[in-house]
Amino acid sequence: MNQNSSGQLSSQDQINDPEISLLDILVFLRCSYKLIAFIGILGVAVSFSYLLITPKHYQASAQIQMAQISAANNNNINPLGVNIEEPALLIARLSSPTSYTAEITKACGIDSAKDAQAILSKSVKLTIPKGVANVVDLKFIGTSPEASINCVQAVFNLIKTTQALIIKPYIEEAKARLLDNQERLTKAQDLVMKADKSGSAMGAAYLSTRDEIRFLLDESAALKNVVASNDSRATRLVAPIYVSNNPIAPQKRNILLGGLFSGLFLGLLIAFGRQIILNLKAQLENNTDPK
Repeated sequence: MNQNSSGQLSSQDQINDPEISLLDILVFLRCSYKLIAFIGILGVAVSFSYLLITPKHYQASAQIQMAQISAANNNNINPLGVNIEEPALLIARLSSPTSYTAEITKACGIDSAKDAQAILSKSVKLTIPKGVANVVDLKFIGTSPEASINCVQAVFNLIKTTQALIIKPYIEEAKARLLDNQERLTKAQDLVMKADKSGSAMGAAYLSTRDEIRFLLDESAALKNVVASNDSRATRLVAPIYVSNNPIAPQKRNILLGGLFSGLFLGLLIAFGRQIILNLKAQLENNTDPK
Protein backbone atom coordinates (compact mmCIF):
# COMPACT_ATOMS: atom_id res chain seq x y z
CA MET A 1 0.00 0.00 0.00
CA ASN A 2 1.53 3.31 -1.16
CA GLN A 3 0.94 6.70 0.43
CA ASN A 4 1.71 10.13 -0.90
CA SER A 5 3.50 12.87 1.05
CA SER A 6 0.23 14.10 2.65
CA GLY A 7 -0.44 10.73 4.24
CA GLN A 8 -3.30 9.90 1.85
CA LEU A 9 -3.60 6.75 -0.20
CA SER A 10 -2.68 6.97 -3.84
CA SER A 11 -5.52 6.74 -6.31
CA GLN A 12 -4.05 3.63 -7.91
CA ASP A 13 -3.98 1.83 -4.55
CA GLN A 14 -7.56 2.85 -3.84
CA ILE A 15 -8.67 1.48 -7.20
CA ASN A 16 -6.85 -1.81 -6.73
CA ASP A 17 -7.89 -2.15 -3.08
CA PRO A 18 -11.45 -0.83 -2.69
CA GLU A 19 -11.85 -2.18 0.85
CA ILE A 20 -11.24 0.28 3.69
CA SER A 21 -8.92 -0.99 6.40
CA LEU A 22 -8.41 0.23 9.94
CA LEU A 23 -5.20 1.85 8.82
CA ASP A 24 -7.09 3.81 6.17
CA ILE A 25 -9.47 5.10 8.83
CA LEU A 26 -6.61 6.11 11.13
CA VAL A 27 -4.85 7.91 8.31
CA PHE A 28 -8.06 9.69 7.39
CA LEU A 29 -8.65 10.82 10.98
CA ARG A 30 -5.02 11.96 11.33
CA CYS A 31 -5.35 14.13 8.27
CA SER A 32 -8.80 15.51 9.14
CA TYR A 33 -8.93 15.75 12.93
CA LYS A 34 -8.35 19.51 12.92
CA LEU A 35 -11.33 20.14 10.66
CA ILE A 36 -13.55 17.73 12.62
CA ALA A 37 -12.54 19.29 15.93
CA PHE A 38 -13.12 22.81 14.59
CA ILE A 39 -16.65 21.98 13.40
CA GLY A 40 -17.35 20.24 16.73
CA ILE A 41 -16.28 23.34 18.69
CA LEU A 42 -18.38 25.43 16.33
CA GLY A 43 -21.38 23.22 17.14
CA VAL A 44 -20.83 23.79 20.86
CA ALA A 45 -20.59 27.55 20.24
CA VAL A 46 -23.88 27.51 18.33
CA SER A 47 -25.53 25.53 21.15
CA PHE A 48 -24.20 27.97 23.72
CA SER A 49 -25.55 30.91 21.71
CA TYR A 50 -28.91 29.16 21.52
CA LEU A 51 -28.94 28.82 25.32
CA LEU A 52 -28.21 32.52 25.71
CA ILE A 53 -31.08 33.70 23.50
CA THR A 54 -33.66 31.06 24.45
CA PRO A 55 -35.91 32.03 27.40
CA LYS A 56 -35.98 29.67 30.33
CA HIS A 57 -39.15 27.78 31.18
CA TYR A 58 -40.35 26.80 34.63
CA GLN A 59 -43.10 24.30 35.45
CA ALA A 60 -45.56 24.83 38.28
CA SER A 61 -47.75 21.95 39.42
CA ALA A 62 -50.59 21.39 41.84
CA GLN A 63 -52.98 18.64 42.86
CA ILE A 64 -56.61 19.73 43.08
CA GLN A 65 -59.36 17.83 44.87
CA MET A 66 -62.80 18.08 43.34
CA ALA A 67 -65.63 19.76 45.22
CA GLN A 68 -67.89 17.17 46.82
CA ILE A 69 -71.39 17.06 48.19
CA SER A 70 -72.85 14.78 50.79
CA ALA A 71 -75.69 12.53 49.67
CA ALA A 72 -78.96 13.57 51.26
CA ASN A 73 -79.66 10.13 52.74
CA ASN A 74 -78.31 7.87 55.42
CA ASN A 75 -77.20 5.19 52.98
CA ASN A 76 -74.19 7.13 51.73
CA ILE A 77 -71.33 4.63 51.94
CA ASN A 78 -68.72 7.28 51.13
CA PRO A 79 -68.21 9.57 54.13
CA LEU A 80 -66.44 12.08 51.89
CA GLY A 81 -69.46 12.47 49.64
CA VAL A 82 -69.61 12.39 45.84
CA ASN A 83 -67.79 14.54 43.31
CA ILE A 84 -69.79 17.52 42.12
CA GLU A 85 -67.86 17.21 38.85
CA GLU A 86 -65.91 14.20 37.60
CA PRO A 87 -62.21 14.84 36.81
CA ALA A 88 -62.66 13.69 33.21
CA LEU A 89 -65.48 16.20 32.73
CA LEU A 90 -63.33 18.97 34.22
CA ILE A 91 -60.49 18.15 31.82
CA ALA A 92 -62.87 18.22 28.86
CA ARG A 93 -64.34 21.53 30.03
CA LEU A 94 -60.99 23.25 30.45
CA SER A 95 -59.80 22.06 27.05
CA SER A 96 -62.19 24.62 25.53
CA PRO A 97 -60.75 28.13 24.99
CA THR A 98 -64.03 29.71 26.10
CA SER A 99 -63.44 28.44 29.65
CA TYR A 100 -60.72 31.03 30.22
CA THR A 101 -61.29 34.71 30.89
CA ALA A 102 -59.11 37.70 30.08
CA GLU A 103 -58.04 37.90 33.73
CA ILE A 104 -56.67 34.35 33.61
CA THR A 105 -54.74 34.91 30.36
CA LYS A 106 -53.27 38.04 31.93
CA ALA A 107 -52.24 36.13 35.06
CA CYS A 108 -50.57 33.54 32.84
CA GLY A 109 -48.68 36.26 30.96
CA ILE A 110 -50.07 35.52 27.50
CA ASP A 111 -52.79 38.16 27.28
CA SER A 112 -50.88 40.00 24.52
CA ALA A 113 -50.67 36.92 22.31
CA LYS A 114 -53.07 36.33 19.46
CA ASP A 115 -55.72 33.73 20.35
CA ALA A 116 -54.51 33.80 23.96
CA GLN A 117 -57.43 31.68 25.17
CA ALA A 118 -56.71 28.95 22.61
CA ILE A 119 -53.02 28.99 23.54
CA LEU A 120 -53.85 28.71 27.23
CA SER A 121 -56.26 25.82 26.68
CA LYS A 122 -53.37 23.86 25.14
CA SER A 123 -50.75 25.02 27.67
CA VAL A 124 -52.69 24.06 30.79
CA LYS A 125 -52.16 20.34 31.35
CA LEU A 126 -54.67 18.40 33.43
CA THR A 127 -54.28 14.70 34.15
CA ILE A 128 -55.88 12.18 36.49
CA PRO A 129 -53.47 10.46 38.91
CA LYS A 130 -53.55 6.71 38.72
CA GLY A 131 -55.81 5.16 41.33
CA VAL A 132 -57.30 8.48 42.55
CA ALA A 133 -60.89 9.25 41.56
CA ASN A 134 -61.35 12.76 42.94
CA VAL A 135 -58.04 14.54 42.21
CA VAL A 136 -56.48 16.10 39.11
CA ASP A 137 -52.87 17.12 38.47
CA LEU A 138 -52.53 20.65 37.09
CA LYS A 139 -49.32 21.75 35.35
CA PHE A 140 -48.29 24.89 33.51
CA ILE A 141 -44.98 25.99 32.03
CA GLY A 142 -44.12 29.69 32.20
CA THR A 143 -41.14 31.93 31.59
CA SER A 144 -40.49 32.49 35.31
CA PRO A 145 -41.35 30.75 38.59
CA GLU A 146 -43.64 33.63 39.56
CA ALA A 147 -45.54 33.55 36.26
CA SER A 148 -46.02 29.79 36.50
CA ILE A 149 -47.34 29.98 40.07
CA ASN A 150 -49.67 32.88 39.23
CA CYS A 151 -51.12 30.96 36.29
CA VAL A 152 -51.71 27.76 38.27
CA GLN A 153 -53.31 29.79 41.07
CA ALA A 154 -55.59 31.57 38.58
CA VAL A 155 -56.67 28.29 37.00
CA PHE A 156 -57.29 26.78 40.44
CA ASN A 157 -59.46 29.78 41.37
CA LEU A 158 -61.37 29.29 38.11
CA ILE A 159 -62.02 25.63 38.92
CA LYS A 160 -63.07 26.50 42.47
CA THR A 161 -65.45 29.24 41.30
CA THR A 162 -67.08 27.18 38.57
CA GLN A 163 -67.55 24.14 40.80
CA ALA A 164 -69.07 26.39 43.47
CA LEU A 165 -71.58 27.58 40.84
CA ILE A 166 -72.32 23.97 39.92
CA ILE A 167 -72.99 22.99 43.53
CA LYS A 168 -75.01 26.13 44.36
CA PRO A 169 -78.40 24.87 43.02
CA TYR A 170 -78.07 21.65 45.05
CA ILE A 171 -77.39 23.60 48.23
CA GLU A 172 -80.31 25.93 47.57
CA GLU A 173 -82.57 22.94 46.90
CA ALA A 174 -81.41 21.32 50.13
CA LYS A 175 -82.19 24.51 52.07
CA ALA A 176 -85.64 24.73 50.47
CA ARG A 177 -86.42 21.10 51.29
CA LEU A 178 -85.17 21.64 54.83
CA LEU A 179 -87.60 24.53 55.33
CA ASP A 180 -90.44 22.50 53.88
CA ASN A 181 -89.59 19.55 56.12
CA GLN A 182 -89.56 21.80 59.17
CA GLU A 183 -93.06 23.06 58.35
CA ARG A 184 -94.33 19.52 57.76
CA LEU A 185 -92.62 18.35 60.94
CA THR A 186 -94.26 21.10 62.98
CA LYS A 187 -97.71 20.17 61.64
CA ALA A 188 -97.12 16.46 62.22
CA GLN A 189 -95.92 17.03 65.78
CA ASP A 190 -98.97 19.18 66.50
CA LEU A 191 -101.20 16.42 65.17
CA VAL A 192 -99.51 13.83 67.37
CA MET A 193 -99.86 16.04 70.42
CA LYS A 194 -103.58 16.47 69.78
CA ALA A 195 -103.98 12.74 69.27
CA ASP A 196 -102.23 12.04 72.57
CA LYS A 197 -104.53 14.43 74.37
CA SER A 198 -107.65 13.00 72.77
CA GLY A 199 -106.68 9.41 73.55
CA SER A 200 -106.62 8.25 69.90
CA ALA A 201 -102.92 7.33 69.96
CA MET A 202 -103.53 3.89 68.41
CA GLY A 203 -105.35 5.09 65.31
CA ALA A 204 -104.02 4.52 61.80
CA ALA A 205 -103.60 8.25 61.19
CA TYR A 206 -101.61 8.56 64.40
CA LEU A 207 -99.22 5.73 63.46
CA SER A 208 -98.79 7.13 59.95
CA THR A 209 -97.98 10.54 61.36
CA ARG A 210 -95.41 9.06 63.74
CA ASP A 211 -93.70 7.35 60.79
CA GLU A 212 -93.75 10.62 58.87
CA ILE A 213 -92.12 12.42 61.79
CA ARG A 214 -89.37 9.83 61.95
CA PHE A 215 -88.79 10.13 58.18
CA LEU A 216 -88.74 13.93 58.31
CA LEU A 217 -86.27 13.93 61.18
CA ASP A 218 -83.89 11.61 59.32
CA GLU A 219 -84.15 13.54 56.07
CA SER A 220 -83.71 16.88 57.80
CA ALA A 221 -80.55 15.63 59.50
CA ALA A 222 -79.14 14.57 56.11
CA LEU A 223 -80.09 17.90 54.53
CA LYS A 224 -78.46 19.81 57.38
CA ASN A 225 -75.31 17.78 56.79
CA VAL A 226 -75.36 18.72 53.09
CA VAL A 227 -75.67 22.43 53.88
CA ALA A 228 -73.24 22.47 56.80
CA SER A 229 -70.49 20.51 55.02
CA ASN A 230 -70.62 22.60 51.84
CA ASP A 231 -67.66 24.81 52.77
CA SER A 232 -65.47 21.98 54.09
CA ARG A 233 -65.98 19.97 50.89
CA ALA A 234 -65.27 22.79 48.45
CA THR A 235 -62.58 22.55 45.79
CA ARG A 236 -59.17 22.67 47.45
CA LEU A 237 -55.47 22.14 46.90
CA VAL A 238 -54.18 18.83 48.19
CA ALA A 239 -50.75 20.47 48.66
CA PRO A 240 -49.36 23.96 48.00
CA ILE A 241 -48.44 24.86 44.42
CA TYR A 242 -44.91 23.69 43.66
CA VAL A 243 -42.39 25.17 41.24
CA SER A 244 -38.68 24.39 41.02
CA ASN A 245 -36.10 27.15 40.77
CA ASN A 246 -34.32 25.06 38.13
CA PRO A 247 -35.81 25.51 34.64
CA ILE A 248 -37.09 22.43 32.87
CA ALA A 249 -36.10 23.90 29.49
CA PRO A 250 -33.79 24.46 27.80
CA GLN A 251 -31.75 21.58 29.17
CA LYS A 252 -28.17 22.83 29.07
CA ARG A 253 -26.36 19.51 29.19
CA ASN A 254 -28.43 17.87 26.47
CA ILE A 255 -28.21 20.89 24.17
CA LEU A 256 -24.44 21.29 24.59
CA LEU A 257 -23.83 17.57 24.08
CA GLY A 258 -26.16 17.60 21.09
CA GLY A 259 -24.26 20.56 19.60
CA LEU A 260 -20.92 18.84 20.18
CA PHE A 261 -21.89 15.52 18.62
CA SER A 262 -23.75 17.21 15.76
CA GLY A 263 -20.70 19.34 15.05
CA LEU A 264 -18.38 16.33 15.14
CA PHE A 265 -20.66 14.39 12.83
CA LEU A 266 -20.95 17.30 10.43
CA GLY A 267 -17.19 17.79 10.51
CA LEU A 268 -16.74 14.10 9.73
CA LEU A 269 -19.07 14.39 6.74
CA ILE A 270 -17.29 17.49 5.46
CA ALA A 271 -13.88 15.85 5.85
CA PHE A 272 -15.13 12.72 4.13
CA GLY A 273 -16.61 14.74 1.29
CA ARG A 274 -13.35 16.66 0.90
CA GLN A 275 -11.44 13.38 0.80
CA ILE A 276 -13.69 12.05 -1.97
CA ILE A 277 -13.21 15.23 -3.99
CA LEU A 278 -9.42 15.02 -3.63
CA ASN A 279 -9.44 11.38 -4.68
CA LEU A 280 -11.57 12.17 -7.75
CA LYS A 281 -9.22 14.97 -8.76
CA ALA A 282 -6.24 12.65 -8.36
CA GLN A 283 -7.89 10.01 -10.53
CA LEU A 284 -8.69 12.58 -13.22
CA GLU A 285 -5.10 13.82 -13.21
CA ASN A 286 -3.78 10.26 -13.51
CA ASN A 287 -6.13 9.49 -16.37
CA THR A 288 -5.10 12.63 -18.29
CA ASP A 289 -1.32 12.13 -17.87
CA PRO A 290 0.37 10.97 -21.12
CA LYS A 291 1.76 7.48 -20.97
